[in-house]
Amino acid sequence: MNRVPIVFPIRFATASAAVQTTTRELARDGVFIRCLEPPALGTPVRLKLYLPGSREAAQASGVVSELAPAGMEPGFWAHFVEAGPRERKLIEETMARRERASQSTPIGAIAVQPEGEDELDEDPRRAFRRYNTRFAVRFSTVQDFVLEYAANISAGGVFVHTPEPPPLQTVVNIEMELPGSDVPVPAKGMVVHRVTAEDAAQRGTLPGMGVQFVEASDGFRDRIEAAIAHILHSE
Repeated sequence: MNRVPIVFPIRFATASAAVQTTTRELARDGVFIRCLEPPALGTPVRLKLYLPGSREAAQASGVVSELAPAGMEPGFWAHFVEAGPRERKLIEETMARRERASQSTPIGAIAVQPEGEDELDEDPRRAFRRYNTRFAVRFSTVQDFVLEYAANISAGGVFVHTPEPPPLQTVVNIEMELPGSDVPVPAKGMVVHRVTAEDAAQRGTLPGMGVQFVEASDGFRDRIEAAIAHILHSE
């Protein structure tokens, strides 16, 4: 099974819960879903894949067929059980674009990067464009919330300026005061990229962390889309 690394928003629902999160890989017969507490093997899931280039989510049903090994990025592989012709076509088109792009460099909206590797320059092969902006972000790991500021945001994640970014794969709780809204939006994320103070000094940039969204409520995606629309309207 050919698995292509790609990050895009996805919603999965079981009989007891619905979660907005992001993906890590896509194949023609399944998708890897980031999830802090994955469902058990064999659990049926209903999926909405917010694929790049499509205005409407691709819907499919699947089953949990594989769990990430202990010590690895948490999540699960959902094998597609049922998907319509439109959904199959969108998946095929997305796979084809990603495979062409991956022939030159790795792709992904925010992919896990080695420490110190700068990710602030825009890459046209990313699944979703990042939008430069500035808004307050409060985040915490196991301590009190710390107030910092975002530098950019995409459909799948956010880059937060902070002088002491947590280690890679750290799970953080975040509250974002998104552009165009007075009500903070909460979510959980995973640190997938970090720029230390030393690295930032060498490059003349600011230190910080790239956070991939991994767990949020059903209304979370609407809030992100509204914020991005506000940013675009303000440009």
